[in-house]
Amino acid sequence: MLRPFLVSRALLPALLAGLPRAVAAVQAPPPLDAMVDSLQPYVEGAARLRFTERPKYGWRTQSEIRTYIERSVSDQMGPRRLSAVALAYHLLGLLPDTLSFRRGVSNLYVAQLRGLYDPKTDTLYCRVGLTPAQLREVLTHELVHALQDQHTDLAALLEPDMENDARFAARATVEGQAMFATLRLLSGGRNLVGYSGLWNWITASLRLGQGQSAEFQRAPRLLREGLVAPYLYGAQFMSYWQGTELADSMPFGARLPRSSEQILHPERYVRGDQPLGLRFDTGGLEVITEDVVGEFEIHLLRAQLVNGITGGTPEALGWGGDRYRVYRSPAGPALVWYLVWDDLESAKLFNGGTGARLAARTRAGWRAELQPLELGGHPATRYVWAPAAWEGWAALPTVTVAPAPSRPPAKTDAAT
Repeated sequence: MLRPFLVSRALLPALLAGLPRAVAAVQAPPPLDAMVDSLQPYVEGAARLRFTERPKYGWRTQSEIRTYIERSVSDQMGPRRLSAVALAYHLLGLLPDTLSFRRGVSNLYVAQLRGLYDPKTDTLYCRVGLTPAQLREVLTHELVHALQDQHTDLAALLEPDMENDARFAARATVEGQAMFATLRLLSGGRNLVGYSGLWNWITASLRLGQGQSAEFQRAPRLLREGLVAPYLYGAQFMSYWQGTELADSMPFGARLPRSSEQILHPERYVRGDQPLGLRFDTGGLEVITEDVVGEFEIHLLRAQLVNGITGGTPEALGWGGDRYRVYRSPAGPALVWYLVWDDLESAKLFNGGTGARLAARTRAGWRAELQPLELGGHPATRYVWAPAAWEGWAALPTVTVAPAPSRPPAKTDAAT
């Protein structure tokens, strides 16, 4: 898992131990054996799992980390897919342009990364040049990933073909467990479950860019907050988990959260609120890409449209599911986005706020349309942003709604 450095002295001056600034790379990094041995029992206790074998570990230089990141981005999202995703986010209004996405992904990760766990080699790596305090924090986080990988297949858990929102939920669970363990270490073992305002404070501070690099602050909102969110909201989810009857089990396998809504609002996970599946009907239009936006990125979209900052954990939207497609045409790319809602009030709030701003977008030769609908007995919204000459306007693509899977959490199906 990619491991950006997220917790700094500027964020946690009172509750958590501060971390010194990075120092210049040393020529001969010290052995990691003693520190790994001392941290293993703590990591096992925090994660409620046991190592089945000694974890493998080593060092990587900044140059080696850049090579790893670029290769990982290429493996997970080749150039064509990366361009298609960037185009979709640009059409949705989440990116000012497509170049900033393609250019920014690798640069942002390399600037933030201090350690990583590579599932392909079952090895965790620390960046050369860390101080002892930084090294302890990074090792704790990556040891949790090594431990997770001994009990579940992390590479399969985060496979590249997963849909966007489900991937966010899986990554938030994986990174959140490691982040929660790291925060516990830095806080001196305090019961973080009891600090109800901690997560909102950390999230708001990071969104304001406190303690972050210039590369982080320059990055588009989508990349900046998308990098931070799985760690913070995932840790908040695991904090919630530790305060429930589920605490003696792990949220993997059949227990894995399936949406960003479940991560942002764990009570919806506990009650088995599953996302609805939307499927586009077949048609003669050429498809460039399609995916699910999800509740987290809808919050980002809302903030992007008003140029605002949303602090803390955002309120629930009443999101039931969504799906978009981007179509190719001689006139230019066309976006069709369907959303379904839990109730009519949630639909009205979206349509009157974020939806209304999307519908008000203007561009010479383009057309925007927002339409309230009913799909499968659910209140719904359709948003279209496309060239006015697009042939699809004559018969807009339609979707069908699949029933939400029935998979409420059950204590018997998790690894303990």
